[in-house]
Amino acid sequence: MTLMPSELSMKALMAPFVDTGDEHLKDVATRVRIFRAAFEAWEDLHGVASGDQVGFSNILQRLRNPGNSAIDIRNAIQRYDEFRYYVNRLGITLFPGTNLAFGDHLLLHASFYKAGRGIVLTLGDHQVYMVLTSIRAFRRMGCTLPIEIMYLGEEDLGEEFRVMLEEIPGVITRDLSIMVDDQGWELKGWAMKPWAVLMSSFQEVLFMDADVLFFVDPETLFEDPQYQATGALFLKDRNLGREEKRKWLKKVLPSPISGKVKENRLWTGESGHMQDSGIVVIDKWVHFVPVLLATRLNGIDRDGNSDTGKKGVYEMVYGDKETFWLSWEMAGVHDYAFHSGPTGILGILKEPEAERSLEPDGGAEETDTQEGDQSSRVSAKVTKAVSPQNHTACSPQLLHLGNTGRPLWLNGWISQNKFSAPNDVDIDNFQVFLKEPVKKNPSSKTEMWELEENNVCCLTVDSFTEISKDDKHALEVMILLAKEYEWEV
Repeated sequence: MTLMPSELSMKALMAPFVDTGDEHLKDVATRVRIFRAAFEAWEDLHGVASGDQVGFSNILQRLRNPGNSAIDIRNAIQRYDEFRYYVNRLGITLFPGTNLAFGDHLLLHASFYKAGRGIVLTLGDHQVYMVLTSIRAFRRMGCTLPIEIMYLGEEDLGEEFRVMLEEIPGVITRDLSIMVDDQGWELKGWAMKPWAVLMSSFQEVLFMDADVLFFVDPETLFEDPQYQATGALFLKDRNLGREEKRKWLKKVLPSPISGKVKENRLWTGESGHMQDSGIVVIDKWVHFVPVLLATRLNGIDRDGNSDTGKKGVYEMVYGDKETFWLSWEMAGVHDYAFHSGPTGILGILKEPEAERSLEPDGGAEETDTQEGDQSSRVSAKVTKAVSPQNHTACSPQLLHLGNTGRPLWLNGWISQNKFSAPNDVDIDNFQVFLKEPVKKNPSSKTEMWELEENNVCCLTVDSFTEISKDDKHALEVMILLAKEYEWEV
């Protein structure tokens, strides 16, 4: 009860939000931090863990202790009622739309306790064949995790496609539109991601975009040391386009600014792109409040309104992708990590301006690689530049490498146009990968990436690696599976 605010503070916390833009997000962050402390205390008061379930003790009966005086019992019950109203009302004010399925944040959070691990996706009709290909490919790698596919009603994902998806063992489809109250805004597109994470039945969620393809069993990400240490693993985007948002972050985040924010590209000015939200791995039991906040940033606060002067989150950052780590920081939670593996590009080398030596270091190097519980012997030819030569490859896909330097997953599908049939895709389209180097000087104006039309990016570095037999085989399987379907473009 020491967390119970004064009457004046209570009115301020429950009052409608009046600011917009930076000031609004700062107000939201301040209130969410207060809510987090109150909610954790409220949950500690009620929660009783028993085996694989969480029960709730009857606090009112405990307050009616025969050893207490009638006045003490009356005062305790009245204070309890006031705190219950405070926690529940503040939760409704901060996180509109999240109570439709469970009616209470305590019950929603309890549903995650020891609820296992699973993969979550969002998709519509036009993405079905990509997802069928991806799931079948990583099922062949040994992944048996259950999968929940979220969609927004019959018009988003038709029954015929839902049947096709659910023919794969362990896959179920769920209508997200009946779990979320989007009155006053519309749930759609990128914004579905955190809502799908929140409303999925799993405690530990690996969310993946529909155009993601894995080179290894995706379950290995749950065993990543960074995830094990924090319960929240995010992936980096291309280090593309200098943009400093330090002043903006100072306006949005309550003091003190965390060390992780000061290492973030938006703070250092390296780039306005920090996170690739094609994959996020989250333990919802550990990180319930930050996930709730991510739904708000992708919900009622997402869009601006020029008529009213409202500035939306998507006008301040690029879509949903920065809202994940930002939600953690706004909530005052710093237990998250960005995967230490680098990004890169997979494709064909453009013709260099000078001659190059293909094997200056004596040919192929045999290297042990390991990603999670999987290990293999990989033969890779690493080619270094003959100074001052550089190597360039262009592709619409973004490659993410594991901690060992082996390809981990690919974002952007396998075609040049992700919404076209993959008839022209050939394994010869994927010969080498280039690794994005770490910038030694964050203030450097040198750009490694060049953005071209149709979402194609070119990376120029001083070395490349030929894809291994294992990775080539994984790509061949993906291509063959994709071509089995009669694509409706």
